[in-house]
Amino acid sequence: MEERHERPDGPNPPEIDVATCIDGLRSAGTLACATRSPDGAPRVRFLSGLHFEQDAVYILASNGMPFARQLLADKRIQLLGEIRRGVSVRLTGEAELLPEEERMRWRLVIFRERPDYRELYPPLKYDDSLVFALRTGYFEYLDLVSSPIRRVYVPFGGGQVRPSGFEITSACARCGSCQVACPQGCIRTGEPFRIVQENCLQCGACVQACPRGAIRPVV
Repeated sequence: MEERHERPDGPNPPEIDVATCIDGLRSAGTLACATRSPDGAPRVRFLSGLHFEQDAVYILASNGMPFARQLLADKRIQLLGEIRRGVSVRLTGEAELLPEEERMRWRLVIFRERPDYRELYPPLKYDDSLVFALRTGYFEYLDLVSSPIRRVYVPFGGGQVRPSGFEITSACARCGSCQVACPQGCIRTGEPFRIVQENCLQCGACVQACPRGAIRPVV
């Protein structure tokens, strides 16, 4: 069973910002990456041909491979890395193909940081490989081993955060059924009751417990 721990800093946990999230993804090394194929089906792979700056993530993609074709057809992308067991960072955004002059610069940076790629890529593919930049989107920092859990959304490059989870509507009768059902104890009394989103597991137990159907997904 996963060991859970109380936050050592009590009511004031450390701030989660862009630098925290970028450093977390960098430390994870190989990241899971999700895109869409032309027929709309999800495609997931592991990526390590990446370079991180505070204002961008640069992504190497061999020209002609399915991954590159998917990004050229649909810019939407997610990167996900586990910082340590139970703590992850997800970056959702859009990846733009860089113009050739910028592409050459960041291609050299990535190949310098990943010398093993020279063995994987023949010279032709090395010179022809594409580089995309992810500069706009949002991070989701998720710590499942703190008690309660912690989920923080952070805008990146002016991107709009699109959170998930649940909210309690004005149909709430304040009966307390949701509070009893919540495994994280993150529902506060009020008119209506309120979910502390940062500590919400998004398990849906409150939705099942509410007798009035007053809890709905965040849209």
